[in-house]
Amino acid sequence: MNEAVSMTISYDRKLWRRGMTGWWRSVVPPQPFAQRAIFWAVIWVAIGALAGSMSLFGLPTGYVAAGLVGAGLLIGVFTYLQRTRMSRFWDVIGAHWDKAGVTQATFGPDGFLLIDEVSRREMSWTAIDAVKTVRGGTVLRSGISMTMVPDAALPEGTDAPAFRKMINTWRTL
Repeated sequence: MNEAVSMTISYDRKLWRRGMTGWWRSVVPPQPFAQRAIFWAVIWVAIGALAGSMSLFGLPTGYVAAGLVGAGLLIGVFTYLQRTRMSRFWDVIGAHWDKAGVTQATFGPDGFLLIDEVSRREMSWTAIDAVKTVRGGTVLRSGISMTMVPDAALPEGTDAPAFRKMINTWRTL
């Protein structure tokens, strides 16, 4: 358990996207479906009640419906723009990793060391706020930064659950 684990990590855009989701969920865990459904039902009932009350003040129902359709259209445009912006975000991150090349990583009882062609990063385990599992890897969150460890990069004979168990043990020492 005290033996260091070394590996070579390559950038994988899809895995890093999942990693970012894991990072986010370590900060803001998803709410249960029933809680979200009740929240949105209350919101839509309130919008419906507001729209209905507007017609009581003489505003034609068609105007109220058009306003609701317009609001829906704005939400759709915002969603589209957000997705295209996130795609650009991943292009910028990918450009960094293209420059950085592969990362040589060593994880041990005192923390971990990451070295690539443009940087060197060393962290103690007290800096790690959360360890999250994502499909294909492990996310280590430290404040607003994250370290993505692909399962495929783990040394032969080390499986992902054993690696995470080792990390969590080291974090508690």
